[in-house]
Amino acid sequence: MATTFDEKIPFEKNGLQLYGLFKRGDQDRALPLVVLLHGGGTTAAYFDNSAVSVVQNFHSLGHDVLNISRPGYAGNAIPASEKPMTDSIPVFIDFIEKVYTEKSSARHCNGGIVLFGHSLGGAFSLSITAEAQDRLPLLGVSALGCAPVPDRKILLVDPDPEPSNPRYVVETNPENIRKFMGEVEWLNLDALEPELVAQVFEPGIKSEIREFSSDEFYDYLVNRVYPAIRVPVQYLCAESEIVWGNEKEARPIFDNLVSRFTNAPEVDSAILPRGGHNYEFSLNAGTLWEKRKTFLKKLINKAASFSSNGATTNNIVKEGAFTSVPVIDYAEAASPSTRPAFLKALKAAIVNVGFFYLKNTGVPDDVQSEFTKQSIALFNLPLEKKLEIEMVNSKHFLGYARLGQEITALKNDYREQFDFATELPAPGPEEPLYRNLRGPNQWPDPKALPHFRAAIESYMDHIDKLAESFKSLVAEALDLPPTAFDQFFDYPQQNKLKLIKYPEPINSKANEDVQGVGPHKDSCFLTFLMQGTPHTGLEVQNKAGTWLPVKPIPGTLVINIGRALEAITGGVCTATTHRVNLRAENYKDAQGNSLGPRYSFAIFQGVSLDLGMEKINISIPQHIKDLVKDEKVRSDAEATFNQMFNGNIGEGTLIARITSHQDVAQRWYPGLLAQALQAQKDKYQ
Repeated sequence: MATTFDEKIPFEKNGLQLYGLFKRGDQDRALPLVVLLHGGGTTAAYFDNSAVSVVQNFHSLGHDVLNISRPGYAGNAIPASEKPMTDSIPVFIDFIEKVYTEKSSARHCNGGIVLFGHSLGGAFSLSITAEAQDRLPLLGVSALGCAPVPDRKILLVDPDPEPSNPRYVVETNPENIRKFMGEVEWLNLDALEPELVAQVFEPGIKSEIREFSSDEFYDYLVNRVYPAIRVPVQYLCAESEIVWGNEKEARPIFDNLVSRFTNAPEVDSAILPRGGHNYEFSLNAGTLWEKRKTFLKKLINKAASFSSNGATTNNIVKEGAFTSVPVIDYAEAASPSTRPAFLKALKAAIVNVGFFYLKNTGVPDDVQSEFTKQSIALFNLPLEKKLEIEMVNSKHFLGYARLGQEITALKNDYREQFDFATELPAPGPEEPLYRNLRGPNQWPDPKALPHFRAAIESYMDHIDKLAESFKSLVAEALDLPPTAFDQFFDYPQQNKLKLIKYPEPINSKANEDVQGVGPHKDSCFLTFLMQGTPHTGLEVQNKAGTWLPVKPIPGTLVINIGRALEAITGGVCTATTHRVNLRAENYKDAQGNSLGPRYSFAIFQGVSLDLGMEKINISIPQHIKDLVKDEKVRSDAEATFNQMFNGNIGEGTLIARITSHQDVAQRWYPGLLAQALQAQKDKYQ
């Protein structure tokens, strides 16, 4: 068994059993988490034994290392499935995410993950990257000895002489020794003592080698996984592999495989000389380590900007363009021992990304479930019942908006929605016009939905408490007093709830963008979004202008920075452009079945409507200001929002509502509507 670890982490899901051997690195440097996946017929000791320890090598550089013991090996139950590789991929993703968010120091600054796999572990590493690169902060992937070939069965004989035995043993003969180890003169014979061999190697699992050798898995790996990867790839094979005997035989197969990484920004590929499939046991193993170490260092240099001592003064990575949305654990804020780590992670998220997932939110499951149930029931009412509370009847912009009535970036959004808010009375006639943004709700007929209002108000109460907590948490993350932002809020404060249904667009085509809601930035302090269904659709734009999906993660809320917070902090906190994209493929599950309509529910944390730039006098510490790079996202789809603080936020927000809901504006604010439309026209011409 491998011995270089601080903690053994068991994990079981979907009938698959595995564990991870976790070794903590330099916690102050918070370098990327290194994840190792061993191949078939080996154990996690392949990467950590008395002759060669990849774990110790990476740990010596300061990294946390997760050495995964796969299902079926080293005491883990053999998978019962006929497709153990396909079934294991989502389980590995969940496990890696769990360890990254709960154990790794890299999570504090979104330091990222790098995968290293050997043989079948290489196939797993590449597949995990393709499937989870939008969910996990993957910096790159390195695969050794993963050389799929079509129409070729490897290792197993047909017919099977022992059909009842789930394992296979590779016959010890000169041909197999050469395939797996290379020529005798290439071998590190000291590494092949019987005791060490017994720790590292054990009989492989027939079902996984059958699946890997199948045409179906070849097509998945080579034609879907390889082209899908959008992070740097290191792709290595040995001079002698299971499917070839020398470099001349290898070259056409290898070059074809390398050519399939059509979307990877960089591919470091090589056929390593004088070694076999298990290259770590050759005399040239040092060559492999140097290539892995160089690849890892290049990824770190690309992903982060370090000061001369290897980290910024705050241990926060300065990122030019984020590649994923971090996950933050709200439970960590409650404990004095974990609160500093939470604040560090929050600071990285609000400065560098502007979006983050929040888990362990404190909202009870039954409250959230009833809220979702009642919200969907509201959309399912007959149209005439929904029109009883149509938004056009409310000068406060509260109520029902039919499909396609809201406009963002000069285009109609393909969504149906209801707007509610903290229940407050209408303003008096002497108050400024923008105070009409506050007012009473239009509630649906209680005879039609008797439990609706209670469910909505219960959920809003819980989010309001969470939002109140984040006022102080954001301040603390920026090294400000916890009450620093209190001055910018009304009491009572009105927060706005938007219930949204995105039906599947009619006649939409694969890979064709359809605007659910156009590119925009929220005007509020913070937005608290529950993605109510498993659809992909929400996308954020990073500082390089790339759109990245924010896929639903069960048990989380998505929180993002609004323009009010960005303005209050002088641009230190990032309000990130986002949209909802209703591509046809977003409405299908992994098996191609329809997911039905997409639902999402957002609560926007408002600030004082009277807030103007002259009232923003907060002093952000210089070391926090220094975290912000000059480069900003250039996309800015809302013409009038650029000017939202020329007067005060109430005036700017009223203009935004007017341009978004022109039917309401035409009834209640026709003069302002004409001015706003002219301003948009001037901006876009």
